[in-house]
Amino acid sequence: MIDMSGIFSHNDYNDTVVKFNEFKTPNCSSDCNWSIFQDLHKSVSNNKCPICEVELVESPNHPYSATIDHFRPKASDMYPGLKCEPKNYILMCSLCNNRYKAAKFPLLDETKRATKAKTITDTRCEQPLLFNPAEEKPLDFFELVFRITEAGNILELKRNPKIPKNSYHYRRSAEMIKLFGLGYVHKDIHPDEDSKALRLDVLRLHNLVFIELAQAIRDNNIKALALILQDKNRKEMLKKYGFFEFLKKKQFSIQ
Repeated sequence: MIDMSGIFSHNDYNDTVVKFNEFKTPNCSSDCNWSIFQDLHKSVSNNKCPICEVELVESPNHPYSATIDHFRPKASDMYPGLKCEPKNYILMCSLCNNRYKAAKFPLLDETKRATKAKTITDTRCEQPLLFNPAEEKPLDFFELVFRITEAGNILELKRNPKIPKNSYHYRRSAEMIKLFGLGYVHKDIHPDEDSKALRLDVLRLHNLVFIELAQAIRDNNIKALALILQDKNRKEMLKKYGFFEFLKKKQFSIQ
């Protein structure tokens, strides 16, 4: 999962907001042109989905195509006032957005849902069980697990063991993993078999990309580590993933 916290301080953010506001209809009476934020988000995420880190593709009907999601859903019974709020947008691949998250936005206490919110500040009393990686750091919630399963060797997310059990953050890390199908692959947490197969393809690919580096770090194999990182092309490719930060901080296990 990619830390997107640099999005709001990006050199192009304010200019993009200005362009967005120029085409925004009064009172957001029609759909806003939120796709205008897509290129900016893709730049910060290195053209990867911030949730599952799959490489985004240009084909519009592809499960890995780039989409801009309303983090808090814009439905009339959810957050209609945030439909045109730039800080409510988050980049996702179509698989994460349309099949996994869809219009879900669970809270710790559903009675605190700020359905009349006009700005993100109006939601400050909520306790969402999902978090936006543009606002909070994935490293605070997860560790990586390289696991052997019946579906093959995969890389999945697991709750950061430093988080106290049954705490609010514990619930949030578990909900993110469950809702997006990023762990517990042996459980029935995927919306359908096709989505599960696509998700497993991504998790297997991530394992393949990072397992050699993870093994070198785990074994403190300086020679192997040097060979990997001295390859400039490979190092640059690895750095484009948020997973790279997890490995640097040794927030992973191999099982």
